[in-house]
Amino acid sequence: MSDEAAAHYSPALEQLALGRRFLRRELGGCGTPRVAWQIDPFGHSRQLAAIFAQMGYDGLFVGRVDHQDKGTRERLREMELLWRASGSLPPPAADIFTGGT
Repeated sequence: MSDEAAAHYSPALEQLALGRRFLRRELGGCGTPRVAWQIDPFGHSRQLAAIFAQMGYDGLFVGRVDHQDKGTRERLREMELLWRASGSLPPPAADIFTGGT
C-alpha cells in the first residue's frame, strides 16, 4: 500500500502498477485484483479511491473507520456506500462501491 499521508499521486500509481505487474506475472490473468483495500495508515484518501475507480476496481474496503462514524453507520445500516471520489470527474468515472469495518 502506498503512503497516503503527504504523497503525490504519482508514487501511488507507480506502486499500484508494480504490484499489479507482480500479480500478473505470478498468477496470470486471474491475479488482477477487483477490490482494493485502504488499511488506513493516516486516513482514507479520496484521490486514491478515485484512482481505484478509474483503474476498473469493482469495490473498495476501508479499514479503521472512526468509531463515532461507524456507530452511526451501523445503527442506520449504512456501512456500504457509493463513494463519489472526485468532484471534477463526471459520474461514474470516479465512483466506487465502498464498505468499511
